Amino acid sequence: MTKQVPHAKLYKTVTKLSNALNWLLIISTIISLIIIALNNFFSESNPNISLWLSRILALLAIIFFILEVIQSQTYHRAELQRKNDFMDNSLETKLADANSNEYYTNDDIGNGIYKMGVNCFENSFFTKSITSKMLTKQITYTIIIWVVLWSVILTAPNNVFVEVILLALPFSVANDLRKLYRLNKNVEVVFMNFKKIFSATKKSKRESLIIDNVISYEKSISYSSIPLNSKIFDKFNDELSLEWNKIKNQHKIK
Repeated sequence: MTKQVPHAKLYKTVTKLSNALNWLLIISTIISLIIIALNNFFSESNPNISLWLSRILALLAIIFFILEVIQSQTYHRAELQRKNDFMDNSLETKLADANSNEYYTNDDIGNGIYKMGVNCFENSFFTKSITSKMLTKQITYTIIIWVVLWSVILTAPNNVFVEVILLALPFSVANDLRKLYRLNKNVEVVFMNFKKIFSATKKSKRESLIIDNVISYEKSISYSSIPLNSKIFDKFNDELSLEWNKIKNQHKIK
């Protein structure tokens, strides 16, 4: 059978919204650079141009916040579908309207708490790895946005409304970085806990630890509202899949 992922459609929508948000930030950065240039080098030419560009920048910021809310809501819907499919695949429940096929690599393991732990172990490995690669890009991104937008706020024509709107944008970007960093560190802890569970914990004591660790993972994912970068995922998926198989063999998961 071909690979099926019912929640992929919603995640694609989340990705499109993320791309739109990125483009809004890029356009805002370009406009900001133009405003800085006008204020510092061409201030005598037409002072109204800088003011109007600042207002356009504020409008883009408002659109950004609206799209961010829509993206967050869509992400939570996608995560609910993923969580239901995860439970169905692990425990053979019937929560999801449609189930994935060949999404997890643990179909040879019987349904139960043990399989739920292995599935979440796999999820935590991929999430930890992808968010680590996302962090470097996001740090650079945040620094550029902060430097450019603060320069505009400090040099743009005096307009309290525009300044308040613009002030919120760099803090929003910085908050995304904070949430991504926290997600990466929390999932890293979950991943390390699974390594202990499947290597050093007696089988009779595993189930309660698995359930606790799965709850920690799902809580971290839900809190962050940070979608994984699909381009990074596609680029490194084969490499990470091979590494995951090695981890399974090392921990004698079967």
